[in-house]
Amino acid sequence: MRRMVWVLVAFLTLALSVPAFAQGKGQGGGKGKPPEAGKQGERGKSESERGEAKEEKTKKEKEEKAKKEKEEKEREEQAAKGRAFGKDQEKKIRDWFGNQQNLEGLPPGLAKREELPPGLQRHLERNGTLPPGLQKRIQPMPEKLEGQLPKPPEGVKRVVVAGNVVLLEERSSKILDIIKDVRGGSGTGEASTGVRKRDRE
Repeated sequence: MRRMVWVLVAFLTLALSVPAFAQGKGQGGGKGKPPEAGKQGERGKSESERGEAKEEKTKKEKEEKAKKEKEEKEREEQAAKGRAFGKDQEKKIRDWFGNQQNLEGLPPGLAKREELPPGLQRHLERNGTLPPGLQKRIQPMPEKLEGQLPKPPEGVKRVVVAGNVVLLEERSSKILDIIKDVRGGSGTGEASTGVRKRDRE
């Protein structure tokens, strides 16, 4: 009887130890990392790279915003001296040309939108020089609108060239500033050099 009890105890001990041994071998017996560990590392790396790319993009956006704000400030300072268009002037000019009633009775060069050839169009940029081909197309600013704007300094005048209002240095024909496509009305167009968008409020 005692022998049978010992056999039974030995059998039960053996039966219980086999699953524990197999489990231990599966968890820690193999060499290297579990197969999922490598994949998690790759995922972690790509997330890190995505985070860096996002930070870089945010940094560039901040730099671009700071650059635009600086250019805006400089233009407003020049506008105070009469050598650029301020936001208020630009809005007034666009609104005036955007009102169809104001255009009635004006010469065709002012009342109608004119398309320039690309060769001439590229000369219409801030700090550029108005070439002879465009000097022939100069139209005076409408008197009613000119009367609503601050008087420009000596030697500087506002003119209209192919639907663009140009602040021109008379002696050198230098374009101090430009409001492009004023005939686009109140709802369209970029401001002066395209650096700032016009105030649509």
